[in-house]
Amino acid sequence: MTINVASSKQALRLVLFDFDGTLCDSAEQIISAIKRAGHDVGLMDIKEEQTRQSIGKGLHHLALELTNNDSEKANAFFNAYRQNFRAEMNLESNYISPLFEGAKETVTSLVKDGWLTGIVTNKGRNGLNHLLQTHEIGHLFDVTYTVDEKQPKPSPEMVVEAIDECGVDLNKAVLVGDTIYDAQCATNAGISFIGVSWGYNSSEILKQNGASMVINNFSELQTCLNILTSKK
Repeated sequence: MTINVASSKQALRLVLFDFDGTLCDSAEQIISAIKRAGHDVGLMDIKEEQTRQSIGKGLHHLALELTNNDSEKANAFFNAYRQNFRAEMNLESNYISPLFEGAKETVTSLVKDGWLTGIVTNKGRNGLNHLLQTHEIGHLFDVTYTVDEKQPKPSPEMVVEAIDECGVDLNKAVLVGDTIYDAQCATNAGISFIGVSWGYNSSEILKQNGASMVINNFSELQTCLNILTSKK
């Protein structure tokens, strides 16, 4: 966990973001890393559509799914993925997953408007920190949790801990994400959920799993956040 809540900050509203598929368009990099790790452990037939649909589950869950719950092979896959990712981060010419259009500007605007902001992600800590640093956005977030510190979504642990760290009431906290795991996490934590249409699950699936609203671009987010938190 990292936290940088300023002692003078008195904001009582908190928006928590998923990362992959919500703030960052990381599908290409994740799919490539999954396929390379699969090749390393003898899983030669991993399909792109399978990997795309599984983004957001967390690496442990994905490893077990791809290996048919073979724990030994799943651990080998997990280690290969992490090793490959670390090696890639050290290459100056490696591909960098871009932020979605409007992501940085919107988070910056929310911070200026007094919102506390955070990230709760099933991504690993090294991968998250690498992209936060690369895109120069780490300073915008008051709290961040990854699967390396807490139970993966849909467990509510990351969200509950972030809310406690920031001292915000449940009815003033909102989770923004792109998968059913985000939606279920918000429900399990007892907070509102806003889905984004540009990620790894469809708008229909997000609504079916409890999204109060689904936005089509970041310019819609702040209005939706104000509506949800003003109702309570």
